[in-house]
Amino acid sequence: MADMVQLPSGCQVCGQKEGLLQCSGCKVVSYCGRDHQVADRPLHKSACSAIRKARVKMEHEEQILRTHPGDFTMEADPFTNSVGHFWSIYDTRDYMRSRFALVDHMGEIQNVQSVQAQLDHFMDMLRLCRGDNMGVRHLVPGLMLRLHKDQECYDFIKWWAVVNKNSQYDWGDTDLPYLDIKNADVFEPVEQICSSDFPDLSHLVCLALLKIKLLFELLRLQESTSSLGPTVPRELLDLIQSSIPQSTVIRASHEIITGDSDTRRALIEKLKKQIDVVFDAVQKANKHFWPGLIDPDDYLKGMPAAYSRGSVEEVKLVLRWNYEAWEETPGAIGWIESQLEDDL
Repeated sequence: MADMVQLPSGCQVCGQKEGLLQCSGCKVVSYCGRDHQVADRPLHKSACSAIRKARVKMEHEEQILRTHPGDFTMEADPFTNSVGHFWSIYDTRDYMRSRFALVDHMGEIQNVQSVQAQLDHFMDMLRLCRGDNMGVRHLVPGLMLRLHKDQECYDFIKWWAVVNKNSQYDWGDTDLPYLDIKNADVFEPVEQICSSDFPDLSHLVCLALLKIKLLFELLRLQESTSSLGPTVPRELLDLIQSSIPQSTVIRASHEIITGDSDTRRALIEKLKKQIDVVFDAVQKANKHFWPGLIDPDDYLKGMPAAYSRGSVEEVKLVLRWNYEAWEETPGAIGWIESQLEDDL
């Protein structure tokens, strides 16, 4: 079973990690020196220009909000007085739209710096606007998975699932806890997330991928330790822990890393059953999604202006947000394909 794909980082040309110079245009690509920056310019120019223009637009909109607070019904700028319900002030919306557009253009750059920057923007947009009128919550889990922030991904998905079932939650009350679930049990039953009448398809899809990633990590770990015998030197266990598990969930669990084969085997079986539950929940939410993931060519073309639950247009959006995360997990799409074949 192939290892998880690591997003490139460092110099855009050679991957060198030290002494880097950041591209002043896009600010998400780095080079080890002028020679490699010049060599990469023909490939990078288009994306760089689009990101730079989008950033200039966003900074212009931000400056308007910060320098003309008197234009708004408040004593100070909305970045100070309206945190949590930013969108409720009509004049902030051009800024939020321009920030979303900047993140969208950053998606053309496939490296750690870009994905982390996208995630940082979206999390700050959620800080400003708890109710998430722009729907950035749908894109966050996929970015977290690409960065192997698996625990954070699960905490995020679980928080939205819990709060969406709480009809009494007051989105305007910024004293209420927000995105406060931390270090939840990633191996706990998935029914609490899957049982909603109107589940978030993007979150379900990412939950399925998260569970598959954990399954693959455990299978690799089980294979690596199965031939070591009942007593394994501490030094060897440390090597296994550092070289194999990429998931923060697995890395953080001393019990999984150092536990016996039976413990891991039980977790593997639990994950397989949970994946089946999430698979069925996705199928119920949108019957087009799994076939679209396996054969995505037609779905990844164009951007629908609107969508309804269960529609092909919804699949196009969810794939646009999450396909890279699936593609960067070797074997994950194949696992889903096998499950579809078993259902026939």
